[in-house]
Amino acid sequence: MKLNKLFISIFLFFSLSGCIDLDISPINLLDENVIYGSDEGVMSIMARIYSRLPVEDFKYHYPTGFNYNGTQYKQMSCLTGEAIGRDTQAADNEGFSYWDDGYSQIRDINMLIEKLPDYSSSLGEAQMKTYLGEAYFIRAFTYFALVKRYGGVPLVDTTIDYPASVDMEGTYLFRASEEAIWDFIASDLTNAIEILPENSPQKGRVNKYVAAAFKSRAMLYAGSIAKYNTISEVQDQNGTSVRICGIPSSRADDYFKAAYDAAQLVVNSNKYELYKGRWEANNPTAQYNNFKNIFLSETSENIFVKYYDDTNSTHDFDHSVQPHQTKSGGNDSEVNPTIDFIEMFDGFRKDENGRFDNIDANGNYYLFNSPLDAFANVEPRLRATVILPMDTYRNQTIEIRRGIWTGDASQGIPALANEGDVGNCNELTDPNLRLAPSLGANPVINLNPGDPNGTTMRAAGINGPVSNWDFGNVGGIYLRKYLAESGTTNDFNSTQSWIEIRYAEVLLNQAEAAYELYQSGASPTANYRTVAYNNINDIRERAGAELLSSETALNNINIIRTERRKELAFENKTYWDLKRWRVLYEEQNNRRYRILNTFYSTDAQKYFLSVKFQEPRGGYQYIYTFDTRYYYQPIPASEINKNPNCKQNPGF
Repeated sequence: MKLNKLFISIFLFFSLSGCIDLDISPINLLDENVIYGSDEGVMSIMARIYSRLPVEDFKYHYPTGFNYNGTQYKQMSCLTGEAIGRDTQAADNEGFSYWDDGYSQIRDINMLIEKLPDYSSSLGEAQMKTYLGEAYFIRAFTYFALVKRYGGVPLVDTTIDYPASVDMEGTYLFRASEEAIWDFIASDLTNAIEILPENSPQKGRVNKYVAAAFKSRAMLYAGSIAKYNTISEVQDQNGTSVRICGIPSSRADDYFKAAYDAAQLVVNSNKYELYKGRWEANNPTAQYNNFKNIFLSETSENIFVKYYDDTNSTHDFDHSVQPHQTKSGGNDSEVNPTIDFIEMFDGFRKDENGRFDNIDANGNYYLFNSPLDAFANVEPRLRATVILPMDTYRNQTIEIRRGIWTGDASQGIPALANEGDVGNCNELTDPNLRLAPSLGANPVINLNPGDPNGTTMRAAGINGPVSNWDFGNVGGIYLRKYLAESGTTNDFNSTQSWIEIRYAEVLLNQAEAAYELYQSGASPTANYRTVAYNNINDIRERAGAELLSSETALNNINIIRTERRKELAFENKTYWDLKRWRVLYEEQNNRRYRILNTFYSTDAQKYFLSVKFQEPRGGYQYIYTFDTRYYYQPIPASEINKNPNCKQNPGF
C-alpha cells in the first residue's frame, strides 16, 4: 500500500507540474525517506528522467518536440538533403523550444544528485553509486541538448531553493560561456564513467561504456565548434566578459583528444563490435541482409537503445515512411532519398563530377531491363538503406515510376528537355511521355498499341511519382532503414527500437577525432591517421564498400565525413553534423535537391532513368537556403522577458 501511494503521489506531482520555470524549485510533496530511501522510490524518479531524455528518435518531431504522438508529416532527414518529402517544403528549423523542458529535467536531476548520498546506507553504496552515475549521464545528455542548440546557457548544478533561500533576483542567472558548458558535460560524463558499473543494471539503462560512447559524441561536437565556428557573442557580466557563443580555437585539440580517448575506452572494453552475424565475405546479398538486420533486431552493435513494444510504447515510423504500395492505411512516403544522397556511394556509373551517369556519349539514355541493373554493383549498405525502383520489400516488387515514354527508340532515347540541373524543374513536356496527375487518375497504357489485348502498365506504377499534390513517392526512391518487414503499418503500431548509440558511431567519432588530431600535428600517443584509416576500413568492409587502398589515401577530412553520412544516414545525426561542421549554409544556398525519375519505354521495352530537380507541388517550390543565424537557435522570448541577465543569441 505504501508503494502504491508513492506512485500515485508521483503521478499527481508530475501531471500537475507542467512546464516549470528555471527559477522555481519543486514543491516537496513526498517524504524524503519514502522517495530517496528505497529502491522503489528512486527507481520511480529514474524512470521519470529516463523517459524525458531528449532522444531524437522515431517520436522526435522537429516542428513540435520530443515524444510527439501525432503523424509526422515532416522528417528531419528531409532537412539535410538525405531525402525529400512533400510536406517538408524548404529550409526549416525546430519549431519548439527545449529550454523549459530541459531545465525542468535538470532541476529533478540536481535534487536527485544532492539527496542520494544521504541515503547510501539505506540503498547500499553500490546501488547509490549506480543511480548517481545515471543521474550524471542524464544531466550531461540534457545539457548537450541545450548547448548544441543555444550555445552557452545558465549552468545550474544545484537546486535553486526559491523563495526559501534565494530571492527573485537570485534566480536571474547569466548564461555561462559555451566553453564552460562543454567542460561541465565532460566532467559529468567523467564522473559517470568512474562510478557506473560495466554492465547495465537492466535493459535500457546506462553503464560506464554508454557514458564513454556518449562522451565521444559530445566532445567531438565541442571540438568541431572550437575549430569551425566563426560566430562569437560576448556578454559583460558584472565586469567580466563571457563568451556565450563560441569556443576558443585553442581548445579544439583538447576536445578532440577527449573524444578519441572516450571512444578508445569503449573499443578496449570488448563489449561491443560491428555486427556481422549474417555477413559473408564476397557475398553482397549476405552483406545487404546483415546491414538491414542491424536496425530490426538486438545485436552486438547496440550500445544505448530506446525500446518500444506493444505493451509500453509504440510509434508511427512505418505509418509515415512506408511505401504507398504496402500500406494498410494512413500516411505514406514522407521520406524519399535523393539522388544527391545516393551519389555518396560507390559501385555505379558516374560522370567526371561524381554524379550519376545516365546518358551515353551520343546524348541518349542508358537502357536497362530493370532500374535495379543500374545499381547492380553498388555497395550492399545502400540497398539496405534505401528501396530502389523495382527492388523488393515485404515480398513485393516496389513499383516506382514517373511515367511511360511511347516514342521511337530505334535511334536511342534522347535526354528529356529538363534533364540535369537546368531549366524549369516541372517542365515534363516531352509529347511522348504518358504521366499521371494523381494516383487516382493513373492512366493505363497499352505497351503494344497494335494489339488491343496486349500487356498494359499504369503510367505511374503503384507508387508514383505523379504530377500533382498526392500521396505516394515524390523522389523516385524509398527509405528502407528501420522499416518493419511484417505487421500492420497504419497509425501507431510500430515497435522497432531506436538505437541511439551504436558501435559504428563510436568508431566514426574516433576516426574523425583522430584525423583532426593528425591534421593539427598533435603529439601522437598513437598514430592517429592509422587509427582513422583502420576504423573507416572496418566500417567499409562490413558495408561491402571498396576499402581505402592505404593510409595515404585518407588525405581529406571529407572522406571521413562522407563515410559518416552514409553509415549514419536517416538516424537523425546528419543535421547536427552539418551544423557542427558549419557547412549547412554551403550545402543549402538556394539549393534544390535532385531526384531519380524512372521511365519505361514501350518501344525499347526497357527502362531509362532521368535525373532532375524535385518538382514543385501544392504551391511549394522546395528550395533550401539555411539561415546562418540558426547555427545558434533563439532563446525563447519568455526566458528573455523574465530574466534580464539572459542575453539573446545574435540575429534574434
